[in-house]
Amino acid sequence: MKLIYTFFIAFIALQGWCQNTLSLEEAINQAIEQNPSIKIQRMETQVAQNQVFKGNAGKLPSLDAIGNATYNNNYADVKLRTFQRDPEFINVDEFGVENWLATIGVQANYVIYDGGRSDYRLQLLQGLSDVEQAKQQVLISETTLAVTQLYLEILKLQNQAAFLAENIENSKLRIQKMEDRKQFGQANQLSILQLQTALNQDEAALDNVRLVRSNLVKDLNFLIGVSLEQDFEVQELRSEMNLSDIESIYAAISSNNPALKLSKLGIALAGTELQLNQLERQPSVAAFAGVGYNYQRNDVQQLAEIQTAGIMLGVNARYNLFDGGVRKNKIQSAQMGVEIANGKRQLLEEDLRKRALKEYNSIELLQAQLAREKQNLQTSEAAYQKTEDLFATGKTNNLALRDAQLARLNVLLRIEQLEVDTFMAFMQLQQLMGSL
Repeated sequence: MKLIYTFFIAFIALQGWCQNTLSLEEAINQAIEQNPSIKIQRMETQVAQNQVFKGNAGKLPSLDAIGNATYNNNYADVKLRTFQRDPEFINVDEFGVENWLATIGVQANYVIYDGGRSDYRLQLLQGLSDVEQAKQQVLISETTLAVTQLYLEILKLQNQAAFLAENIENSKLRIQKMEDRKQFGQANQLSILQLQTALNQDEAALDNVRLVRSNLVKDLNFLIGVSLEQDFEVQELRSEMNLSDIESIYAAISSNNPALKLSKLGIALAGTELQLNQLERQPSVAAFAGVGYNYQRNDVQQLAEIQTAGIMLGVNARYNLFDGGVRKNKIQSAQMGVEIANGKRQLLEEDLRKRALKEYNSIELLQAQLAREKQNLQTSEAAYQKTEDLFATGKTNNLALRDAQLARLNVLLRIEQLEVDTFMAFMQLQQLMGSL
């Protein structure tokens, strides 16, 4: 069964923080639309797609307008003779001899036969376009994972701040109660100072959490392409993660992983380049046709002025007999390119399977640890409540209460960390399977 997950969203409102909220889905959608790297890759993909057409592969004829004009002014030493039995020679020896030549016309060229090279050039252009499209999908997948990781870290810190804020409020109430007791001789200044120390520690920890959170928000803002100064609350996530068996995960990786798809396209591209280089052995035949006008004027020649106009038809055939080993070297390099691409794909698939197995095992371990910590939370909650009741009746001191408070806080923080780690491992597994 395919991995599925469902998000149940609840809003968190922390005192003193901004009121704007951001869901994970909104953050991911914003990143896909506005992330700077994705924008650049999207343009590169469009450029590659624009290159895929028959004319760019040489499969269509070309039509050129031709025009040139030449003027020469030279020294000439010319010996002329007439068309007679014993012709007399006429010598011309002078400077400033002018010669004018002008040509205008239209010429069409078309490759009749090239051994199929134009077909493979078109395939190569399509392959390059597919590669850029696959790069875009890889980048979107990686960005989605990065956004998710930052989002979860911000959520963890947001919840940690809520736990610390709760402790701070409770400490303030206890200090007020101890102040009241002191007036009646039921408490001393040392107890108040100890409570104040605990309060200061929690306030310092809260400041640190808020600072780290603020920096992570800026990192997330950069990824999703919004102002770095924008602040927001993230929404709580509750996920139901159903893992399929590892073999099904391997099958999904082989079929859908974006990086593996890109690698397979690289193999196809290398194969096309090899076939194109092999076809360089084939001859080529091209036809051309044109219509034009030529004008020539000469100072010193028997033909003083020439004008021609008409059509021109022809066929060119070409077959390379020797190129110094260039073609052979290209074919050998292309063959090695195919082998290299296949080797990289195999290594990548093995690495992806290894990473998937690690994430799969991590999820199982993290879920077991999370279940134990949730049991510990029940124990620490009960211990904290009992200690607080004893403290209220003067049957225990504030140090014992602080220990119980810290024990409860530590369990809450461990649960938050385990939930983040579990969900992140699940999302990494989704990314490996190409499901993000």
